[in-house]
Amino acid sequence: MNKLWVRLAAAFLVVVLLAVGAIALIVQRTTEHSFRTYLNRQGVQFFAPDVIEALQNHFADNQTWTGAESLLPGPGSGSGQGQGKGENAGRGGRGAAVLLADSAGTVVLATDTEQIGTVLDNAARDRAVQLTVAGEPVGWLVQVTPGEQALGDTEERFLSETTRWLTGAAIGAALLAVIVAGLLAWQLTHPLRNLTEAAHHLAEGQLGHQVTAQGATEITELANAFNRMSRDLAKGEILRQHMAANIAHELRTPVSVLRGHLEAMLDGVFPLDAAHLAVAYDRTIYLARLVDDLRLLTRAEAGQLPLKRTTIPAGELVRRAVVSFTPLAADANITLESDWPDDLPPVEVDIDRMQQVLGNLLTNALRHTPEHGTITVRVQRAGDRVRYAVINSGQGLTPDEAAHVFDPFWRAEEARERDSGGIGLGLSIARQMLLLHGGRIWAEAGSSAAVFTFELPVKTDPAP
Repeated sequence: MNKLWVRLAAAFLVVVLLAVGAIALIVQRTTEHSFRTYLNRQGVQFFAPDVIEALQNHFADNQTWTGAESLLPGPGSGSGQGQGKGENAGRGGRGAAVLLADSAGTVVLATDTEQIGTVLDNAARDRAVQLTVAGEPVGWLVQVTPGEQALGDTEERFLSETTRWLTGAAIGAALLAVIVAGLLAWQLTHPLRNLTEAAHHLAEGQLGHQVTAQGATEITELANAFNRMSRDLAKGEILRQHMAANIAHELRTPVSVLRGHLEAMLDGVFPLDAAHLAVAYDRTIYLARLVDDLRLLTRAEAGQLPLKRTTIPAGELVRRAVVSFTPLAADANITLESDWPDDLPPVEVDIDRMQQVLGNLLTNALRHTPEHGTITVRVQRAGDRVRYAVINSGQGLTPDEAAHVFDPFWRAEEARERDSGGIGLGLSIARQMLLLHGGRIWAEAGSSAAVFTFELPVKTDPAP
């Protein structure tokens, strides 16, 4: 099954099996080694140090074990020093035999002659004392009692029991790992399944669908990102629908007027004179301007509007715009003022595009400033940016108006009822122009004046 929770469970199981198997193997090997070392140390204690030394010296002198019979402890001896039968019995137990094997493990001398020629098994070697000369092994010395074979079986059973218990523990741990790994994997992937289901809802058109952010930090961040994306898609869809409706609304009126005048002139209701043709021509100009503004806004939003950047003093942009709009302000009995310090840094902008931004802001200000009112354009330094503010007296913006004033085709109700109302794309175009220049624009809510502010980055000299 190509499911994530199955893969996670399998991965957990493999890791646990490897870890438990390694631990079991290490414990088993360590136990066996320690036990055999213990038995070997017991074997060393069976013989006195002088017996071991005498045997090693005999082999060093003769390079053979021939003639070493007299050096072996007597039957039943545990230390090799007592010669009496009662003493031997007290030391090593009745019937004990001492075996001397060569380096290959073949018994060459023994107090029990029947053992000569036999080969020491692993259990006997574990209990034997290794004899060495100049660091090289030359033989084995071991004591065997009638109970020695039984003791070997007990030792083997101990090691077998230890291995069996370790194997059982490993199997139990593996089964427990399967259960725990399955539960953990299922729990870890549950938020992902919720996200997958939500993505399917999103693909079916249920924009704005939200999921509960839960689980690990990474999954929670993924869920939060999905929720933001879903909300943005829903908001974008609403804006698209509103924009489509607004475009249809903006096109309906001039098209209806144009059609009505043309039909009236064709039917002879209106004379085919310059006055009525001028009305139709005016509507075509309006439609052409709407199409141009839509095209400009679309290209700016897509980042496909080329900019011809030129370095210019920050105040020069305002001076040019004020000179262009002073006659319009005078005709409307509105005072147009400007204010900026002499030490403003230059900015690198597309001059024509920025004149369009200031033109849109000043046009909007003229439209909403009452007669005998004042429009002020103020410029100042703000850290690594230059801040421009267009302030017009009269009624200010509410918080809701300040939040939506840059949306395409958005206009206050009062503006919609006025013949002088614009298309509703000027401020949207201004925002996109500033974004292309690395700047930003916002409107401030207030009761006494409408304030539109935008910032441009200061021209920085390239590093030498």
